Amino acid sequence: MKRIALTVAALTLLGAAVLSAAPNANPLGVPQEPLSALQNQSKTQDQVQTFTGMIMKTGDQFVFSDEATKSAYQLDDQKTASKFDGKRVKVTGTLDAANNTIRVQSIQATA
Repeated sequence: MKRIALTVAALTLLGAAVLSAAPNANPLGVPQEPLSALQNQSKTQDQVQTFTGMIMKTGDQFVFSDEATKSAYQLDDQKTASKFDGKRVKVTGTLDAANNTIRVQSIQATA
């Protein structure tokens, strides 16, 4: 009987030690992102932003060249972008960083 009690106590202590060593792990020991971090990441990716730069034609595509970051982005609204070829513009939309594309909401010419 003492042997069973000692085994249960040892397993309980071992389980507590494993869980305290990995606070962001599930019972299987796989690390997990806190839910709030995942929610914030989603909000950041879907956030509407304003970019200032120039629209240029590269090959058969119109791209946006961002003055602030010196980066070029694809535009998902090629029809609207074609009206601003070679002009300085303000593009409002969401940045899809994984595809290097701006999901355009509006494009306005700037002075």
